[in-house]
Amino acid sequence: MPSNLPVKGNRIAYDTEVPGFGVRNTAAGAQSFILNYRTRAGRERRYTIGAFPDWTAKVAREEARRLRALIDLGGDPLADIQAGHDAPTVADLCRRYEDEHLPRKRPRSAEEDRILIRTRILPALGSIKVADVTYDHIDGLHRKITKQGKPYRANRTVALLSKMFSLASTKWRLRSDNPCRGIERNPEPPRERYYLAKSWRG
Repeated sequence: MPSNLPVKGNRIAYDTEVPGFGVRNTAAGAQSFILNYRTRAGRERRYTIGAFPDWTAKVAREEARRLRALIDLGGDPLADIQAGHDAPTVADLCRRYEDEHLPRKRPRSAEEDRILIRTRILPALGSIKVADVTYDHIDGLHRKITKQGKPYRANRTVALLSKMFSLASTKWRLRSDNPCRGIERNPEPPRERYYLAKSWRG
């Protein structure tokens, strides 16, 4: 830590190399590196880079330089973080699907979707941001359900997710692609598929 930085008190000691970069000290003695900046719209921001000793002064200063370069180009790092926190999760996508799409389906089909959402999709993917879901997430869930001896249920789960992400990408503009594309489905002989469909709740 630079020798000119205070070790006590609720105050900020600013760096002489990077404008707005400093170390914040709390009354309890905790220290964290911050960057004060102003957006192009004139809004003052304070971005927390990280806490000492997880971040050293040298590494934090390098990060501050990187952030300042983004800010000079019109960026707003704090707004980017907030946008990420506010971004919809798969649980949010499921709620929107149930509210806006399920009323258009037949009651039995809608109920089957709700069961899959409640028992398969939400436990596995509910907390993940819609924009962060990948092929591997979907493929992993498909494989997991298949290994439980439910190949048809695995296919139905992927089909439902594919529909939801199709709506998310083409209608609701929550992401630009569908991560379900390319998932290899389990073989479904016609008779077995019919039987499993009839005994869906089993």
